[in-house]
Amino acid sequence: MVAACSRDKPAAARHLPPGLPAEGSLMRLPADGGGAILLRGDSLTALDWSIESGIPKIARGLGTDLEEKIVYAVDTDGRLVGLDLFARRSRVYLAAARDLVTTPEGVIFGFDSAGHALRFAGRTLTTFRASVDAGPTSLVRAPGTQVAAVSTRSGIIQVIGDDGEARRIEAPAGRVTSTWFGDMIAVTTDSGVLFVDPRGKPDPTFHRVDGKLSSAVFSPSGHRLYVAREQGDIAVLAPTLQGSTRLNVSDAGTLPLAGRASAIRIDKSGRWLLAKPEQGGSVWLVDVVRRELTATIQTSWADDLPVVTGGRTLVARSGRDVVAYDITGTTPVERARLSGAASDVFMVVPWAPRTILPPPSPVAEAPTDSVPESAEVDSVPTAAQPVDSAPPRLDSVPEPPVTPAGATPLYLQVSSSQNAEWARAFADQLKQGGFPARVIDPAKEDEAFRVVVGPYPTREEADATGRRLGRPYFVITLRGGGT
Repeated sequence: MVAACSRDKPAAARHLPPGLPAEGSLMRLPADGGGAILLRGDSLTALDWSIESGIPKIARGLGTDLEEKIVYAVDTDGRLVGLDLFARRSRVYLAAARDLVTTPEGVIFGFDSAGHALRFAGRTLTTFRASVDAGPTSLVRAPGTQVAAVSTRSGIIQVIGDDGEARRIEAPAGRVTSTWFGDMIAVTTDSGVLFVDPRGKPDPTFHRVDGKLSSAVFSPSGHRLYVAREQGDIAVLAPTLQGSTRLNVSDAGTLPLAGRASAIRIDKSGRWLLAKPEQGGSVWLVDVVRRELTATIQTSWADDLPVVTGGRTLVARSGRDVVAYDITGTTPVERARLSGAASDVFMVVPWAPRTILPPPSPVAEAPTDSVPESAEVDSVPTAAQPVDSAPPRLDSVPEPPVTPAGATPLYLQVSSSQNAEWARAFADQLKQGGFPARVIDPAKEDEAFRVVVGPYPTREEADATGRRLGRPYFVITLRGGGT
């Protein structure tokens, strides 16, 4: 199936899940050094933001720290480069680090020159004291501020925190991925997948999968693991906690491909899965809800592109150009093209200048009978889930205690964003998981929409909920809408 890419071909409406968060923008970073610009993801038109010069040659993008308003990338010398969205300038933060990876909220993990794991968050560098086993090692996120170092030779998983090695878990050698929140690690072997809770309980669970496996990726909230198999499809696995002592993994069907895939990735909405064929310069676009192969698009595969932005647009290279396809119709339709841009590096940035943020576009909600019962859209964040989608996998959290009269209520701030729709969607998802979340609107034009959880009468009670969240937070007070 080859996508029809004519600008004139009409696209039949494809029902999309309600509440998809709109991406802020698409950043174009200079492969040869120089300046950077922000673009609209759907039209590839320039926004009113740029860094004119001074950026080194960029090898790959990493992520965005919305708290600090910094976009991180790695230059061709392996250094961590930060691009300040407000100051509109760049600087090198880590010159001697290696193997840098990032979390969805822009926390950076890597190794220093001595081989110790490090964390860079809020412009603060933390070097973990625990020694990491020698040999090839990859880093994946673990709950809270921890990191998991996985030896690709021995299969040992070391969970490392500020106080040293928290635990050591034996695992077979294989390809490693983790959930976006770091609460589950999957080690994919030739015969199945080992699911590991880095918190130590429950014990690791091995789930056998028929066929040789090549690549795996978690859905945004971790309710599904998609595993590419040699027979030319994707097995869907559903890990669920049974109380606090047992992890159950069930088969949740398959997704079709047109052959064997060597790599897969999923978009932030959880609707679209991209697969790279073992041979040929193309990508398969899979609709996870409809469980169908939507199109085959001729393009190269790299760390940055192809990517789905805003749940509606596929951005991919086409020869020397970069093209934006509308994927809401029966086949993708080319909507915009950047000539000669293929050599640069692109990354989705969940931020845009406040003055040009477009209003939320209406999204057609799929009728109940149009979505298969086994389908799931699994996104982080999302304002509303389809009728058959599970809520976030969060522990039950009691209502916050009543703050005594005269006491100052405390809140956990878990996110800040220039995108109001994104913030409200995230707060809604936390509410569905049992957390008393809400959005604090900005008091000034250049401030952000903050997602907070609470209130709590004491720091101890606030921190207790923070540990349950399993994601970075800090405790604040609110006075007249501010901190």
